[in-house]
Amino acid sequence: MEKITALRAHQRTQIIKSLTADQVRALNEFTRYAMLSQFHTNHYLRDTDWEFQGIVIDPLYHLAHAHRGQNLYCDCGRRLKNQFILRSRSTGHRLALGISHFQQHASIPETVIKEIKRGINEIDLYRDAILIAYARGQRFPHQAFDYVQTHRGFANREASQFYQRCLLFSQVNLPLFPNDYRDLMALVKEVRAGHRHRLSKEEVQQIVTAIAEDWRSLNRQLTLYEYQLTQAGLTNDHLHRLQLNALNYALRRHKSRFVVHDWKAIRQLNLTKARTQQAIILRQLAFYWQVTVDCSPISTARDQLGQVLISHQQARQSSRLFAVQKGRQLVQADLG
Repeated sequence: MEKITALRAHQRTQIIKSLTADQVRALNEFTRYAMLSQFHTNHYLRDTDWEFQGIVIDPLYHLAHAHRGQNLYCDCGRRLKNQFILRSRSTGHRLALGISHFQQHASIPETVIKEIKRGINEIDLYRDAILIAYARGQRFPHQAFDYVQTHRGFANREASQFYQRCLLFSQVNLPLFPNDYRDLMALVKEVRAGHRHRLSKEEVQQIVTAIAEDWRSLNRQLTLYEYQLTQAGLTNDHLHRLQLNALNYALRRHKSRFVVHDWKAIRQLNLTKARTQQAIILRQLAFYWQVTVDCSPISTARDQLGQVLISHQQARQSSRLFAVQKGRQLVQADLG
């Protein structure tokens, strides 16, 4: 990563206040996804009883006392910007914590916490670089991105984090991080030079592995969303019925009954089947996004779920299917 000068808190807040609501949500989704990747890659909690289940970010935290959205809290009652969800491997008990209380509530060693904080600080620098570029008048390079899109330069790269960041930021006109911008310009040159070749077996496997990693993140998003619904008051019976409806809703589009439940299993599939599994879990997430419309207790989580769907080009229009209508009734019955 390039050396970046970190913004002071008041500078960061000032720039964020100049963004639109959609830009703030997109920036927070980038931050959330980057943190998920940090936890997946570094296995921070591997030697503890806890497993990382997900993170929720308050997009309106910078508004302080003017905040009118859904607040996030640590289990101790402290208001949070970043709420980490941990689950005990031995008991199944879940905790919603700020990073500063990992040791107090989950007995996670200080050395591990310092390692996590270093990773988060690196992501904060990445985000600051985007904010600085925005403040200087830079915006998303639509012409370059559209050129690569039109000429199918992202073919077989749809599962990559790079593509998903580009797609997400293109929707809200945020500038790319310098390294991402260079990668995009390099891809423009590659497309213009006509470099098209058949994928090797190794390249196909790399794509399948990227899809498996993305499926893993999406599955954690699904698990976290279901947990947040139960925390908001959804009964276990209604959650079970929602889970069945979500799966049936997803399988109806793909006319398949084959579903994997472990991200590692996807790495053993061919490219077509791996993409199908990715599409199925995205449809499940789209189902939950639809059935929780106007559900204020989880409005922040739903906003983040919407950003996930945008970054994967998943349609978010409302369906009139019976499963969706029934799902809304179940949610409304418990959450109002």
